[in-house]
Amino acid sequence: MRISIITPSYQQAPFLQECLVSVADQDHDDVEHIVVDGGSTDGSEAIIRSHAHKLAWWRSAHDGGQTAALNIGLSKATGEVFGWINSDDLLLPGALRHVAEIFSAHPEVQVVTGVRLRRRPDGPDEVRPSEEPADPRAWFIAPRINQQATFMRLSTVRAMGGLDEQLHYVMDLELWWRTLFRHGPAAVYVTQRPLAVFRIHESSKSSMAQPAFVDETAAILHGACVQVGATQLAATVAMGHSPIAPVRPLPVDASHREVVEVMTLQFLLKWDRGLFTRKQYRMMRQLYQVAHPVAPRLDSEHAHFWSELRTALGSAPGWWAYRVRRKWEQLRA
Repeated sequence: MRISIITPSYQQAPFLQECLVSVADQDHDDVEHIVVDGGSTDGSEAIIRSHAHKLAWWRSAHDGGQTAALNIGLSKATGEVFGWINSDDLLLPGALRHVAEIFSAHPEVQVVTGVRLRRRPDGPDEVRPSEEPADPRAWFIAPRINQQATFMRLSTVRAMGGLDEQLHYVMDLELWWRTLFRHGPAAVYVTQRPLAVFRIHESSKSSMAQPAFVDETAAILHGACVQVGATQLAATVAMGHSPIAPVRPLPVDASHREVVEVMTLQFLLKWDRGLFTRKQYRMMRQLYQVAHPVAPRLDSEHAHFWSELRTALGSAPGWWAYRVRRKWEQLRA
């Protein structure tokens, strides 16, 4: 079984060598490694050239960003299984052999996802949990998206149109949701084995662009709410996350309304319950009015957030009264 690994890269020379070696040293006998560099000027091209004899294909040229680079790599891939490992991350020894064994033993499986380690500049690696096998509903509502440790059948990814190039931060989340809605949880195999390392550093996207991650996720959920007929919830999302970026629609319809509503409510409670801006205050007050029927379906953590929101909104009749009350509480603390 051939596994195609795509590495999008841009200005990551300090980490690139370790990434390339982690793929080259895999003990699986058929690995196709494709590197798509966005025209780096930090010495990355020289590092890639030094590994060219171990690569199936590579280039270093302007590519329109990470998602475009991944789609370029997909157009060159010839494997049965696809995974991507960013140039500042790495695979763990034996990861691809383990993944290939699962796909070979389970022909019905479209996705294999496992554990990743989070590595910071100082301190030991931290084991990050994988999806909970016993709770597939959470894969929709609160997915962990261990992207570096997630692999998909290439035919499945191509059938879904690759990755959405309108998304620059949550294309992995969109692909995960797209796969789940199209194929169902039975298509996913969860392994508890650590497969990859996710590196956190000052220049990583995860460290620098949280608002962009949140707004892109809001755009996906807004579109899904419209598709399933949850128009009031869609309008509420737009109040706090406008303008809504154009993204491709998920494969959902009215039969998915219940899960899409819970996905959206938990997302807003996670990221916007702090009411730090007037825009958030207006959106969450509207949310509290339209989402009461959904609230009983929240998990325990987000039910607590819902209760906190009710208390915060009930403490003052409007934005300025809320701000004054909050400031007073901070001064008393």
